[in-house]
Amino acid sequence: MLKNIFQSIIFLIPFLIFSQSEYKYDQYKELLPNWVKEMYKDNPNPGKVESLHKEYYKKNKFIKNKHTQYYKRWLRSISRKVTNTQYSINQKKISGLPEWYCLGPFDFDKLASSSSYAAGAAHLYTVEQSLSNSDVLYAGAATSGLWKSTNKGVNWFPLFDKELLINEVYSIEIDHTNSDVIFFSNSGKLYKSTDGGLTYELLFELDFIKDIVMHPIDNNILFVCDESAFYKIDINENNLETILNGNFFEIEFHPNNPEIIYTVKESSNRTVFMKSINGGQDFVVSADSPWPNPSSPDEQRRTEIAVSPDAPNNVYALTTGAVNGGSGLYGIYVSQDMGDTWEFRCCGPQPGGEPSEENQNLMGWSHEGLDDGGQYYYDLAFAVDPNNANRIHVGGVNHWISEDGGYTFNCPSKWSWADDPENQQYVHADIHDIKYYGDDLWIACDGGIFYSENQGTQIEQRMFGIAGTDFWGFGSGFSDGGVMIGGTYHNATLLKDNDTYVQGDSLKGTLETGGWASICGGDNYRGFVNFGDSKKVYLDDWCSGGGYELSNDRNIPLEGFSLQVVSNASYTIGESSNLEFDPRCYNILYTGSGEILYKSFNNGYSSFPLYDFGENVTSIEVAWSNPDIIYVATYDSYWGDKNIWRTDDGGVTFVNITPTFPGIQEDNWIPYDITISDNDPLNVWIARCPNSTSYDSYESSKVYNSTNGGESWMNLTGSGLNGENITNIEYHRGSDNGIYLGTRTGVYYKNSSMNSWLLYSNGLPMSTFSTQLMFDYQNNKLKNGTNRSVWEVELYESVVPSAQISADKLTINCLDNTVYFVDHSAMVDDNASWEWSFPGGNPSSSSEKNPVVTYDQEGSYDVILTITNSYGTDTQNLPGFITYSNDPIIMEGFDCDGSCQENFSSLTLIAEDSYGDGWNGNILNVLIDGEPFTQYTLSSGYSEEINLCIPSSSYCVEVIVEEGGWPEEVTWELIDSEEVLLSGGSPFSIDLYGNCPIYGCTDSDAINFDPNADTDDGSCCLGNFYTVLMQDSYGDGWNGNSLIINGQELELEEGSEDEEVICLSSSIDCYNVICDGGDWQSEVEWTIYNTNGDIVLSGGAPFNDCFLDGCTDIEACNFNINATIDDGSCIYEGNPDCENISVTDYSLFSNKLIKVSDVLGRDVSIDLENKILFLIYDDGTVKKHKRNIK
Repeated sequence: MLKNIFQSIIFLIPFLIFSQSEYKYDQYKELLPNWVKEMYKDNPNPGKVESLHKEYYKKNKFIKNKHTQYYKRWLRSISRKVTNTQYSINQKKISGLPEWYCLGPFDFDKLASSSSYAAGAAHLYTVEQSLSNSDVLYAGAATSGLWKSTNKGVNWFPLFDKELLINEVYSIEIDHTNSDVIFFSNSGKLYKSTDGGLTYELLFELDFIKDIVMHPIDNNILFVCDESAFYKIDINENNLETILNGNFFEIEFHPNNPEIIYTVKESSNRTVFMKSINGGQDFVVSADSPWPNPSSPDEQRRTEIAVSPDAPNNVYALTTGAVNGGSGLYGIYVSQDMGDTWEFRCCGPQPGGEPSEENQNLMGWSHEGLDDGGQYYYDLAFAVDPNNANRIHVGGVNHWISEDGGYTFNCPSKWSWADDPENQQYVHADIHDIKYYGDDLWIACDGGIFYSENQGTQIEQRMFGIAGTDFWGFGSGFSDGGVMIGGTYHNATLLKDNDTYVQGDSLKGTLETGGWASICGGDNYRGFVNFGDSKKVYLDDWCSGGGYELSNDRNIPLEGFSLQVVSNASYTIGESSNLEFDPRCYNILYTGSGEILYKSFNNGYSSFPLYDFGENVTSIEVAWSNPDIIYVATYDSYWGDKNIWRTDDGGVTFVNITPTFPGIQEDNWIPYDITISDNDPLNVWIARCPNSTSYDSYESSKVYNSTNGGESWMNLTGSGLNGENITNIEYHRGSDNGIYLGTRTGVYYKNSSMNSWLLYSNGLPMSTFSTQLMFDYQNNKLKNGTNRSVWEVELYESVVPSAQISADKLTINCLDNTVYFVDHSAMVDDNASWEWSFPGGNPSSSSEKNPVVTYDQEGSYDVILTITNSYGTDTQNLPGFITYSNDPIIMEGFDCDGSCQENFSSLTLIAEDSYGDGWNGNILNVLIDGEPFTQYTLSSGYSEEINLCIPSSSYCVEVIVEEGGWPEEVTWELIDSEEVLLSGGSPFSIDLYGNCPIYGCTDSDAINFDPNADTDDGSCCLGNFYTVLMQDSYGDGWNGNSLIINGQELELEEGSEDEEVICLSSSIDCYNVICDGGDWQSEVEWTIYNTNGDIVLSGGAPFNDCFLDGCTDIEACNFNINATIDDGSCIYEGNPDCENISVTDYSLFSNKLIKVSDVLGRDVSIDLENKILFLIYDDGTVKKHKRNIK
């Protein structure tokens, strides 16, 4: 059903019109992975592509390449697409509501310690400098619209962000004589402003506009090229004339002769150079060999051209594609006669080819040009110095410069050298525009705007003020709202630690504190802050192991710490998991990793699986007033069902509480986000957050509330959310059911007293994608991590405080009897006060916000907190909140004096890492009676010694080392009085004393009876085992088809192949087999094998038949007429087992055939192929006619 829905809506989504309308790579080649082929189809199915992609990289090592980068941008274009809803200014700005304001990032602190190797902060496509006023510049961004500077890029401010629902501005042209007159494009829309950006006018709606160029001497004439034509525009007459049809890339004028115009057009698998010598009245294709002319499957599909007044008759061409066994740079070509003839100059002896020192690929990731590929249909820029025609700049992933007219090139700074403080030529990766204006050199790229006033000898960032950071994950501090962190698109993870980092331009005197640092390079997803300790932040694990402790000093590196498991993360909305904290303890974490919900008691250092849902875990919410109640959303696959679950016992069991309304069931593939009331754990809200754009059934089915824990639901969507796609939902603690919704364009609010949703977006740009909303209760603020940096606003209402007690731990002992309490209350810091009561503690009371208390005796201790501010008072009383116990298991075997308790032995663990960077996620676990006892990992360095107390042989003790990264580097020893008791590496597992339970089948009648087992594990099979091989010829799972074998349902959820072993109880009747229920049934294949490895049945979908192992020989006394395959069990007369079996001698009867039937008793033709047939004779003889089964 899901794919049928997809087919009906897919054409509404311009999946391939994203970024710069990036072209598909190697489109004409056959040897591409299935996921790439599917992605490059005209209307690709995102669910199918995602499934094939996952399956491919389960079997193949992930290596970043042009296809994986295209995949990332393609998925982002789906998730970030906004609807066509166009609010008026009055609709977006509602009188009386507070205004949002931006907190940055506006820039990045490049010289901060721990700065990313690829630091950046905003994604820019183009930058233009005014010829009439060099202080005025305009820039077009990929996610944040149009920007302007009036002081040569030192500061920037947005244009039309409150009036136009646009994110992407790809082309800009400034009137040569008036810096206030500009033309700019958003996709296919061409706009004009005549007053420097105060007002705008929509001139024309075309296809995706690639270039806008004004006539050099007639500012009334504009030339525009898009994906379907080359146009001439008479501005005064507002007349659009089509000069040529086709997909055009860019336009250049001869530096001295405005009658000569150059352009480049796509033609099949190559580009052609065209020239006009009469001002654009006529164009001719004037470039012959060696201009690129590849034969399929080779291709050359993008070209940039440039000219220089220093050599006015020269035309320079940067061509990209794939040829001669290499891809990326096709070649640098130069014409010295205005494009009539061309010379191939770089690189190597021929176009393309395998990269080498003599044949550099300027499009790859290597600064030496030695790698193949790159993103040459995405990032491409080209410029020639107007005063030196031998100086040529090429932009791809890296910035390259030639000083000899394009014969040789060097890369002054690799894209990943940002963290080198001596590097003065760094430019962020993925360059889209390089422009010369006299001696000024401007570069626009995926990290921002960079500038040089000396031809690139020194390059600095010039982007302060551009709020264009595209957050994919975002979190902020609860106790310190000045700490913010989030993974971003292209620009690593952006971190703000109050005023630790700087922003602005030190050379121009605009440097100031309050900036952001770009850490952990790449495209990152995650961003979380510990609510009790805001100096602990969590991010993508590949960089720091999952976490950092902030240093409060930009000159001191951040200290990383590892998480045993990290949350699910994805480019797709609704597929990522949050890091959820127990509201009572800031070291208790819940994480969704894969299909399992994990729990940690030590800030993620170690985690244990709490529940396996069989579907990816996404949104997790722990109830404030009862942490045993937890809600979880799950994500089966892109088009698979999404579900909501609830536990009342802390995760031991879960029940499915997914709403069953028709609107939900019709689009049950839409993911969920969850939020909970702070005073009623059964009062829960869910928002449906589509991973692509709206659908008709979604319009009335967006937000639901349940007051009984999901037993029943009420639709709260109403009419106020028409046209909106929700991205996240948050409950305002202390309010009357106040709910904030983040959407793809803004924010909404509603409480119980309001009849409809209130648009709460005053001051936000018209198109603001809300990635995550976060509360700053102390300051009564709401933060919004978006595609346009971070924004903040006053909360809609000030409410009574909501008390919440929290601490660093809930269980203490004589070795660790100090508790660090934290106020986790929702309370505005307006005449705020705290009254704590700690019966049995020292002190027994406190008026501090975050008191420290010690306890001296074993027992359970109550904690009471009363909070008060100008808006009211609230009290929380938690009986038995702190448990003091010297139980040896809780104390990991140690006694109060640090020695080992009775029945525990003192051992020394020596942990070593041969590389010297710690154990990289490898963890040594000690289990007692199957339960975790203690864990250890080497956090960093080469070695460490640690004292352990290990139980005696009266316990079942297991030592298990879980495998992490680089296990071959891990070694360890357990030393007992200088004698090595145990040693090993990773992975490792042993029953230390050989006294642990042996699990298995203990029923002697079962086929899998294990005589060594002493504990039954429920695996007994009183029948026979069968192996079921499930296959999908396309590799994306069975798309809703299921295989039911005698009531047992199996499904290939994803990938091309899986295997299951099932037990079927003994039977004399056929086992029914049905396969049906989904789409793309021609891809479905399955085979059932018995324990001998014989095929007993195979087929596809749809299918309805049966099978049975047994004796098929009618001469045998145990012949079974229902058996479809002989299992070798036949016995004959003379065998004692036959004594009680009556054998009929069919040879005594006549043998006239009277009937032919199949295994279900249906009459069929004897000529029927590929079936098992039963031949029935008039004497009662039944003979089986065996056929091949497929």
